[in-house]
Amino acid sequence: MTATRVRGKQSDRKRQRSPRLEVPIYKFARTRPRQCRADAEVKTKEVACSKRKRRWTVNDVHNSVLKVFVWHVQPNYKQPWCSEAQTSSTSSAWPIRLNGALRVVTNAHSVEHAALVQVKRHRHEQKYVAQVLCIGTDCDLALLEVPHADFWKGLEPLEILPGLPKLQDSVSVVGYPTGGESLSVTQGVVSRIDLVEYAQTGVTLLAVQIDAAINSGNSGGPVVDQKGNCVGVAFQNLDGDEESAENIGYIIPTEIVQHFLEDFLKNGHFTGFGSAGIHTQALESPVLREALGMAKNQSGIRVKAVETAGPANGIILPDDVLLAVDGFKGVRLPASVFIIIIIQIGNDGEVAMPWGRVAFNYLLNRHYPGEHCEMQVLRREGSPKKITLQVCLERNRDLVCADAGGPDATAGSMLPRFLVTGGLVFVPLTMPFMEAAFGENFAEKRPAEMPAELLHLLENGHRRCADHEPLILTQVLASELTVGYSELEYEVLESFNGIQVRNLRHLAELLDGSKDTYLRFGFVSKEIVVLDRLKATQALASILAQNMIPAARSQL
Repeated sequence: MTATRVRGKQSDRKRQRSPRLEVPIYKFARTRPRQCRADAEVKTKEVACSKRKRRWTVNDVHNSVLKVFVWHVQPNYKQPWCSEAQTSSTSSAWPIRLNGALRVVTNAHSVEHAALVQVKRHRHEQKYVAQVLCIGTDCDLALLEVPHADFWKGLEPLEILPGLPKLQDSVSVVGYPTGGESLSVTQGVVSRIDLVEYAQTGVTLLAVQIDAAINSGNSGGPVVDQKGNCVGVAFQNLDGDEESAENIGYIIPTEIVQHFLEDFLKNGHFTGFGSAGIHTQALESPVLREALGMAKNQSGIRVKAVETAGPANGIILPDDVLLAVDGFKGVRLPASVFIIIIIQIGNDGEVAMPWGRVAFNYLLNRHYPGEHCEMQVLRREGSPKKITLQVCLERNRDLVCADAGGPDATAGSMLPRFLVTGGLVFVPLTMPFMEAAFGENFAEKRPAEMPAELLHLLENGHRRCADHEPLILTQVLASELTVGYSELEYEVLESFNGIQVRNLRHLAELLDGSKDTYLRFGFVSKEIVVLDRLKATQALASILAQNMIPAARSQL
């Protein structure tokens, strides 16, 4: 199933340091597999030929493209003690060799909420059960394991081509889209390389735009060049509601694929892409640049805000001018020395790359969360001064994010959570909840029943602390105890008994420790709900039984 496009905010390592080289742009060569020699010496009846890999063609790739069958059981995030009806889908995948082990790559959205995953080879009839090893929600990638030796007999893993394709390079999308059961191949060219909002979570990452059709079922399939090397993974197309949106598809470049695979090898799970938690303003006005103390030969962008719970808080200040960023993990020299490359930022907030200009956030995305990134800023402390700072990057997460598992869960956790007390049902405010309550296209349609408080948190909300997550009173279960409150829904919880609530676990701790006569809940809308604590405790079991809710709390 091909993802649909949604709108989202643009997202923006400690390593051993070596000499730093400051240049406006680092031009690197695209690395391609070495061509193997085709010459062989024939001596009498013996043929002495060197060991080499046979050059692949697109036809050879066909045998390595897999069809994926998935049965999904999606939670109902509006009533998280329930699940939706079971559904099924098909998509595409391809094999790789990862640290000597054979694995399968597909899209994250293809296997999310999977109860059962099976894969089938081209021109084979048997399906094999696969296990999901890792899901990278931000980059819409998943890694599967197929623990059946028969499945791998004669199956050749594809080679991942390092770097990015060039504009106008010919590519082929290979997979199993809807409209038939057999393998499908569509051809096109690379038309653009840019940062794109990934529909799975709304995070903005590098993507390659092609003019080959990517239809439902193509998701997760390889996109290959004319030599049969994988240059990306098919994953989404432009929203069909857009004008002139025909044959505009997007593929995940191998740069992102390699980041995901290295992340899994290093951490055992997906951790994400680096972000500094800053918001910036372009400095295309010469008057504004002069007022900030910039020299004529300097370029950069103004920091207009730093997120309170972000990694740059207290390091980068508002009104700092961000001049340059360490955008590379290092270039290995023959002496095994790493040089740190500092990339200059233009006044438009973009940096120059060999394939074009792109927003500077791309440089931060190249790092892993927990890595240190070197930044150069111009700061006005009396006279303007250029200083170098180190920021330990974190994963980019909006306040209302796609993770349902909470602040302490691993990246991409989709575990539904809830708490019921005295008939009041509280859940975290997440993107899955918003989609369950207001529809998948709520961000564009803005349904009338969606309160303004939710819209504000969605578009402008920021974390007060690292473990902050907003909570929603989704409904009030009718009972004698809740008379007068049954009309309340979608209220944003602000406090409990005068204490500001950080997250669902914190609310549970406050409830468990309360000895007050009343339970007083304050909401952002200024509504309040007051319950008798003893009566609420006594009535809870009957309220749960009446509404067929198996427990008062999920795993928090």
